[in-house]
Amino acid sequence: MLTIQEKNHIKDILGDGLGISRNTNLAYFLNQISESGKNIEELKSRIQRIEYNQAVIDQKLDMIIRLIQG
Repeated sequence: MLTIQEKNHIKDILGDGLGISRNTNLAYFLNQISESGKNIEELKSRIQRIEYNQAVIDQKLDMIIRLIQG
């Protein structure tokens, strides 16, 4: 849990540095950042799976082309 000083410091950074209102619900804001991070990790995982599957498909297509060419 954050102390009052830490919360005020974060609100100063958000307000002065990023132009975000000091009245922003900090818990909600931090939760949304956390959720965004989880979503990004899930997207990275899906992209890696797509890249792997694409490489496998490419290998299989190459093998089929070689078999057709004799």
